[in-house]
Formats: sequence, structure tokens, C-alpha cells
Amino acid sequence: MPKATQAEEFRQILAGEHGGLKKMRVRMARIPAGPRCKLCMAPFGSPGGTVLRHLGFGRFPGNPAICQNCISGFTKPGMSGAGAEIPITLLFADVRGSTGLGERLSPTDFHAFLSRFYDIGSATILAHDGLVDKLVGDEIIGLFFGGVSGPGHAKVAIEAGVELLELAGRPDATTEGPIPLGAGVHTGIAYVGPTGPAGAVTDFTALGDVVNTTARLASSAGAGELLVTIDAATAADAPTAGVEHRILDVRGREATIETLVLRPAA
Repeated sequence: MPKATQAEEFRQILAGEHGGLKKMRVRMARIPAGPRCKLCMAPFGSPGGTVLRHLGFGRFPGNPAICQNCISGFTKPGMSGAGAEIPITLLFADVRGSTGLGERLSPTDFHAFLSRFYDIGSATILAHDGLVDKLVGDEIIGLFFGGVSGPGHAKVAIEAGVELLELAGRPDATTEGPIPLGAGVHTGIAYVGPTGPAGAVTDFTALGDVVNTTARLASSAGAGELLVTIDAATAADAPTAGVEHRILDVRGREATIETLVLRPAA
């Protein structure tokens, strides 16, 4: 077989189809101590992580869920700036009524409130084998795709969304009480690639209609609601019978979107 181009190799890595990376993940998984790099499974915890850190597998400062060695692979000649269209599932969650909260709380207390939201959201996304894409204002964005989440990325994204709402809805979620979150999950094809100036990588991001649609879902969800598109539910093999359905008219789209409305168990 002809050797894959660097662009194709990049796609295989992100889609979870790269043979060499699969073998590395198996080997790394045998070394005890987590957490681990979401791409290659290199452990960050000791004792294994202590040794591997000296071999270039320490946490990448731009995104501590990925190791420096994996990021370095994306900066080699011909690879930096590359991207690939791959199947991906996104989770968006944002705080309902954040403007009012910002007016009611002192700046310090509002900062503490949002920091607690970021902590809960980031931990939940990472625990379900996703990557935190962005923390923007009152919103968090999680990416789930084959290279980090496995082929069942839609399923784990939905599970992450439900768990996030459950944790945020607890009375002791913050010193101010529950965090009123609305969230959305959608699956589709997106352009996924590294961001940063030429010759450097600072993080990953996703672009495309699936990203915009997921953002609209989250903004349409009420507090305590997770809106999941039928596309995502189908990809996750999730049951749809007996589940509340909602049809959305999403700004900027001609067709309506059918969603399932999920809520944490009472």
C-alpha cells in the first residue's frame, strides 16, 4: 500500500483509524497511573508519568488533556495548519440568566460562580473522554470524536451532557446554589484541526454547520434541559420512544430540527 500523506495521517489520527496510534494506546494503557493523554493514552500520573515526562510525554500547556509529544507531531513540516473533516459530536452548555446573575453578584462572587461551572464542566467532559474546546463567558464546549472518544462518541457526549446537568443542578453546586444550565448535543461532519500561528499549535477546534447548530441547541434549551438532535440520538443508538420530542426553528437554517429533550433523573 502507498504511504499515507501527512494530511491523510492526520485524518486517521483524529478519526481513531491510525494503526500506529492504536498500538501505542494499547501499550500506554498497560502503564498504571492516570489521568492520561486523550490521544495516545500516555499516563500523566506517577510513577509512569514521571518517566514519560522526561521523554516528551508531559502535559501540553495549551490543553493539559493532551501530551506534548502528540502536539509535537502536529507541528512537523507539512503537518502544521492541517485539518480534516471527520465525524464529531459536540456538547455545548451555557448558563441561563447569567446577565442577571452578574448584576446580582459582586464581580468576585460572579467570577467564583463561573469558575465552579468551568471546573464541573471540564471535569465531566474529560471524564467521558472528550476534549474541552473552549471556555467562553458563560459557556463551555466539549469535542468528542473517534481519536479521543472512540467510535461511540455520540453516546458518551450525551452521557456527559446528562451528567453535567445533574451535577450543576445540585443545591451545593456553588455557594450560590445550583447552576442553571441549558445544553445541546449534535453529531455531524466538522473540520477539526489545530489552532495557532504558523509552526505552532496552541489547541484544537472544530468548524462547520454541526458546530453552529449545537450552539443554537444550547441557547434554545431551558435550564436543566439537554436538547439532543435525532442525528446524535441515532448515532448513539439511544431510545427515542417515550422521550419528549421538540421541533426547533433554528435561526439561519431553512429546515427545522427535531430534538429529544433529556433531563437528569429527579
